[in-house]
Amino acid sequence: MIDQRKEIVRAALFLRDAGLVTGTAGNVSVREPGAGCFLITPSGLDYRLMQAQDIVRVDQATGAVEGRRRPSTEWELHRQIYKVREDVNAVVHHHSPYATAISVARRTIPNILDEGSDVTPIQTVEYAPSGTPELATTASAGLADGCNAVLLANHGVVVVGGDLEEALARSVEVERLAKIFVWAEAIGGAAPLADWAAVRSKQYMREYKAARAGQNISPPRDLPRPVEPVSIGDLVRFGFRSWVTFGSLVHTLILQRLRR
Repeated sequence: MIDQRKEIVRAALFLRDAGLVTGTAGNVSVREPGAGCFLITPSGLDYRLMQAQDIVRVDQATGAVEGRRRPSTEWELHRQIYKVREDVNAVVHHHSPYATAISVARRTIPNILDEGSDVTPIQTVEYAPSGTPELATTASAGLADGCNAVLLANHGVVVVGGDLEEALARSVEVERLAKIFVWAEAIGGAAPLADWAAVRSKQYMREYKAARAGQNISPPRDLPRPVEPVSIGDLVRFGFRSWVTFGSLVHTLILQRLRR
């Protein structure tokens, strides 16, 4: 059985390593099956220090919190999204550079690539301060009609998925599309797909995913593992290897001098 708390930690590290978040920015959550709750990353904790026990549980109906830490300040945003989208089981909020730049410009990423039709068009929803109920309402409304990603004006991105793997894949794709859109605009303008082509691409993606699901094909689980705490044994082994390496270097230098 998959440990959802560990998966959230791995997902948070993946976002950091992919350059989609820095420091303690962004947040990740997963709906708990049949529990009426969701699990979410804590507030103000560096992802490199995060452990499974730091993940916080939030009651979907009441907002009651269970855990040793405070939930992300954006927990209400996640709660509202789960309320309006029963098909969503994972939410990722990140601050990737290109997508955030487009949100600052208050632009929409149109249907520009066939393979991007799973998330495009990606609109920028109206500005609301971070961590506020207004932001939660605005973002969830932007996703309520079935969109899988929205840009938060002057803030960042929210991406959803049927599971955490899908939400992460879409998170990476949003930033890739944003980068291509910015570059295309810079060299003369991004030409979106025709309406018929966008409809065809969306249909193709739905059929492709359905076929993969029927074959029970899952994407590789290659998320990075959390960094384990350093033990005394690790330090001893590291020190021993360092001295061996140093001794070997000195020995080589002495031999070189003697040969001269």
